[in-house]
Amino acid sequence: MSEATRVAFRRGRAPRQRRRVPVTFYLDERLVDRARQEVGEPELVCSIEAALVAAVDYRCWKREVAAGRRRVAD
Repeated sequence: MSEATRVAFRRGRAPRQRRRVPVTFYLDERLVDRARQEVGEPELVCSIEAALVAAVDYRCWKREVAAGRRRVAD
């Protein structure tokens, strides 16, 4: 929870809702097939999920750095 959200809750106000923007990721079919052969379907799905979470987190971090809400060293 961000500091702004904590302050809003302490003051009795609802936190500002951020607009969600859909994000599209393209997976290379050859790489997916190769990974499926090497690790199997269940591990493949977990790996893709982890990669997507990391990509979205990185995108959010870049926005926060650009807006001055976080430093590069954070």
